[in-house]
Amino acid sequence: MSARVADLIAEAIFCVKTQPSAAQTSRIDGLRALAARLAAARLQVAVLGQFKRGKSSLLNALLEAAVLPVGVLPATALATFLSHAGSPVLRLEFLDGTVEERAPDDGNDLQAELAALVTEQENPENRLGLARVEVGLPSALLERGVVLLDTPGIGSTLRHNTETARAALAECDVALFVVSPDPPITEAELAWLAEVGPAVARLAVVLNKSDTVDEADCARSVEFLRKVLTEQAGLAADLAIFPASARAGLRAGLADDRAGLAASGVAAIAAYLTALIDGEGAEVLASAVAAKAAGVIGAMRMEIELESRALQMPLQDLADRIARFEAALGGFEDERRSAADQIAGDRRRLSARLEEEADRVSRQAEADLRAAGEAALRNGDDLTGARAVLAARAPALFGPGQRMVADDIEQALLAALARHQERADALVESVRQTAAAVMDLPYDGSDRGDPPELPRLTAWVVDGRTETFTSLTVGAFEPFIPGAARRHRRQIGAEAEALTRRNVEDLRWTLRQKVDDACRRFAASLDARLSAALAATHGAMATAMQRRGDQAATVQAGLTEREETVRSLACIQAALRERASAAS
Repeated sequence: MSARVADLIAEAIFCVKTQPSAAQTSRIDGLRALAARLAAARLQVAVLGQFKRGKSSLLNALLEAAVLPVGVLPATALATFLSHAGSPVLRLEFLDGTVEERAPDDGNDLQAELAALVTEQENPENRLGLARVEVGLPSALLERGVVLLDTPGIGSTLRHNTETARAALAECDVALFVVSPDPPITEAELAWLAEVGPAVARLAVVLNKSDTVDEADCARSVEFLRKVLTEQAGLAADLAIFPASARAGLRAGLADDRAGLAASGVAAIAAYLTALIDGEGAEVLASAVAAKAAGVIGAMRMEIELESRALQMPLQDLADRIARFEAALGGFEDERRSAADQIAGDRRRLSARLEEEADRVSRQAEADLRAAGEAALRNGDDLTGARAVLAARAPALFGPGQRMVADDIEQALLAALARHQERADALVESVRQTAAAVMDLPYDGSDRGDPPELPRLTAWVVDGRTETFTSLTVGAFEPFIPGAARRHRRQIGAEAEALTRRNVEDLRWTLRQKVDDACRRFAASLDARLSAALAATHGAMATAMQRRGDQAATVQAGLTEREETVRSLACIQAALRERASAAS
């Protein structure tokens, strides 16, 4: 029961009676946040997926209201939390700790305000300094006790130096993972699913945009998706997969068309969530919170146990063991530098891939524009008319071309960084495992206490806009000069080349900047995570060494208290694990 989980969390917090370290204080804050969510009985359902899969559109359809902004531009590195309220209200938490509440007059105002807050176009690079956006609004689904989370993309680049910004996955009990038929699922999505699956109590997959293929192809896509998810992601064969059209569902919901809502597939997703809430929602929430709390307590217990074991050792023995651990850190530092070098190498390879893709788009677009302009001249258009053909043709060429290159580079980047994330996980584990081995402690690697994190490509803006202005001009009497037709063809060729160059160079510059920024952010994130792991383990031993200088009676009293704390936390952790597995 939820009460049992809450009591166990409270007991764990109470156990840490001595002045906690910075790492332990952070973990205690995390436990308190979990307890608060359990007390509020809020089952949090996150909608996850890659950019342009239709996550915000799906949420709008489930809410039967156009609340969240949608479009070709991605959101900033924020998660939007949607819960029930009698009238629309916005609650904003900023990175500096301030909180602001707003009450939009109607749904249109709410959508406009959200667009100003969470879209990259209106809030580039999160210049407003937002840590969290919460939306309260009337909704039959939300009134049942569910909180919906709209996430901007797979993973997170939330700042590590603030406690107010939390990764969405850390607050996710149930996940709706959104994919689409073309392609059904990517390597980056499979890598993200491998992280999502163990972190949530329930997972379902939505095959959005199913109305873009016929019924037979949709059925084949579902079966293909199930096969890939089973064989490559290791998910259960009976995983719930919902074909749906979020756009059609929203249209039906706004028109109160129940039949249309059912046909869109959105009604089936809403029914799934409703059944979950009404049936086993409390159990799922308690299970999810228990699993997360067990991980946090496991990491906290190990750090206290390290210090406790250090306090029991003869001073010289402790000094020798700390020296052994510090010697091992040399290898970790080498791995740390190697990880940074490999990320830099991937950045260079992605830049080279970007150049190749941009050159391909450039060649194809220039040839198409040149052919269209020359065809216009052959059909009797003058140079001005041919230029108009180029201007009209450009958006159809460069918009899809830009998006295709951006998608390719984004997927390649996320797949590369997912590999670095896996390596970082192993490196952090090796730090903790080595510390445990040096201190002759058993080590349970299942309790890392760290939420999985992949970077979000903030400001990944390639919106299909094209430039059509050209500085080349046409003389008034040129059409009457002998050989003008030949010169017109040359000039149209120059126009096509210049137009292509401007658009493709803009694409190159934009994506190169985004790749470099994402890699730098991710490298800094991994480095900070490794530093925290080193500080927590080495710090526990160093603290013990420092306290060995105290009077023996004081040390013994502290040792007894720590041993009691470790035993209590171990019992609490075991009970939480048992509770988490009971509902799985």
